[in-house]
Amino acid sequence: MAVAAACSSSPDGPSGGDGGGQTVAAGSVKAGPITGWDDAAYKVDTSSLQCGLTAKDPTRGVTDTSITVGGLAYLTSPTGSTVSGTDVGAKVRFERANAEGGVNGRKINYTGTLDNGDDVSRSISQAKALAQQEKVFAVVPLMTRDSNFLEPLCNDQVPFFGWGTNSGYCKNTIGFGITGCLTPTGIDYTTTAYGLMIQSMLGGDAEGKSTALVGIDNDAAREGLAELAKQVQTVGIRTVYAENPVLPSGVTDATAIVNDIMTSDEGHAPDVVLYVLDFNSVVKLTTAMNAAGFQGKHLNAVGYDPRLAGFKDLDQSYTIVQWTPGVDTTVPAVKQLNDDFQKYAPGTSISLPAEAGYWAADMFLDAVNKAGRDLTVDKLLNLMNNNYTYTVPGTVAETRWPLNHNIGIPCASVVQLNGQKFDITTKLACGSLIRK
Repeated sequence: MAVAAACSSSPDGPSGGDGGGQTVAAGSVKAGPITGWDDAAYKVDTSSLQCGLTAKDPTRGVTDTSITVGGLAYLTSPTGSTVSGTDVGAKVRFERANAEGGVNGRKINYTGTLDNGDDVSRSISQAKALAQQEKVFAVVPLMTRDSNFLEPLCNDQVPFFGWGTNSGYCKNTIGFGITGCLTPTGIDYTTTAYGLMIQSMLGGDAEGKSTALVGIDNDAAREGLAELAKQVQTVGIRTVYAENPVLPSGVTDATAIVNDIMTSDEGHAPDVVLYVLDFNSVVKLTTAMNAAGFQGKHLNAVGYDPRLAGFKDLDQSYTIVQWTPGVDTTVPAVKQLNDDFQKYAPGTSISLPAEAGYWAADMFLDAVNKAGRDLTVDKLLNLMNNNYTYTVPGTVAETRWPLNHNIGIPCASVVQLNGQKFDITTKLACGSLIRK
């Protein structure tokens, strides 16, 4: 999966440590608990958000015995990088809920997840179909690279839940990402999440260290990369390269990119390279960097998947994960997730997209349960936009609403591929929001 870049709002280029944002002294950003993280007194007024709180058809998709839900995601793609499995994750969680009697006397009628094929025009038509033909109460999961789905869902006030990796999850009342809005724009705050995780990879000492960030060549990715540069800067790590040289179709010739990165720190290689790319591009560049003699650390957002155990091209690479990954079954909620997949989808790989779909469904179920038996779209939206919080102990960090309509949570974990297994090198923890 190509994570959109985990936040936006941008400087013009690499910060070099002097981009004007707030810098926290090296070593002072500590791993904190996953609830109660510092929001720097940032507030979001619901009235400033798009889409409103009143639906044209507030009882859409609700009967005395059922709640109709459908999904939208890129389960296939011309590039080969997809979020296949996210549909299964949602289905697994809904099946357990139904086996337990449903929510407030209603079963979840999950109609499946539409595949937009990574085609922006299909996102529009399929979102319209979900809202106006299938008349779903909510879209769960919603995981696309584009945000074209927003207008048709906004027109009918259809809530949606997923991994907030595109701008459709930002600045509106109906989008709820399990890690908040990861591509914010036009706000004076950022998070310390990526800085905190890279700092932990470097043994807690970031002083004098440098990072290169490489992304896809499109506007959203450029904004996201610039935001990540700010996050890295918050802990005093220099961003010596922040470029988007990779075409959306992927890497063809890595030579020029590798040469630029290997000399980006005053003629030397950086300490860490962060790849904000699709899986295939991550593999190609990681392999090329290693062949060029790179001795630093590789960090990406797509390299965790149980099926990759023993995959030599990414061996020793780190992956940032925004919840506790499914490998850590010592955590009760993660064990429950594994048990649910074993029962309702045996043989399915519990990948990042699969986990995202599962937790998106879990968040939806939590909100519907709190809304009570007298369920309407309006009641759900008013509940969730009025100091609603969601967390899963030890597993999914706290989101707060409406705050996280405008920014992501400052929380993450890091895993490393070591031969035949993944090791969690940094457990799920939260930093803070800070003013830029």
